Amino acid sequence: MRVTLLLLLVVIAVLLGLWGSGWRPPDRFNPWAPLDLRAEPDVFVSYKLHRLGEDTARCRAALTQGGARFTPVPDRAGRDGCGWHGAVQLSGTGVAQLTRATTVSCPLAASLVLLDRHVLQPVAEQLFGQPVRRIDHVGSYACRNVYGEQDAALSSHATAEAIDVTAFQLGDGHVISVGSDWQRGQPGVFLHRLEAQGCRYFGIVLGPDYNAAHRTHFHMQDGHGFGGWCR
Repeated sequence: MRVTLLLLLVVIAVLLGLWGSGWRPPDRFNPWAPLDLRAEPDVFVSYKLHRLGEDTARCRAALTQGGARFTPVPDRAGRDGCGWHGAVQLSGTGVAQLTRATTVSCPLAASLVLLDRHVLQPVAEQLFGQPVRRIDHVGSYACRNVYGEQDAALSSHATAEAIDVTAFQLGDGHVISVGSDWQRGQPGVFLHRLEAQGCRYFGIVLGPDYNAAHRTHFHMQDGHGFGGWCR
């Protein structure tokens, strides 16, 4: 046991020495490296998303680098805990554009860019041979409690940390709707793969199999870097 402890101390000393000399591990193995939304996501992607929420300037720089189309918006303090901090008006996530620009937290915007680049486009090209050009949604910010119930907790929509996505338009104009296509052939396969593979970039993803309230859309929520709970 003493030998093991000694070896551990030697390893720690070597690593500290290397760190002090300026050596850093490759970004894929460094949880403190900046998140590059263009790169293949690594095991630290959730933690790196969490760090973006702590540094608005870094988050917006990552969005710019990742090809997002957005405009910074001033912070807003609403009633009863509603409002947002460090948010952006997001109009495009890379290849795809939103039906209309909407205010979302910066980390949520980053998650949507990751979804576009690493899930939406590859899956659409594989299944349909064409890209997704538009993401339809019914909004993000809404100052309300969960399900609008008076005694429920504050909704993540109340802080612009969630968006409800209803459909995806392919390059040829065909629209794949969550409400109509969830159980229908290739469009259904596309939607199920999107939910499963996209889960790692969000704190919560809720869809038609969760409950009747989500029959027509995906609820995609910023998880502050800790998540992947999808139903």
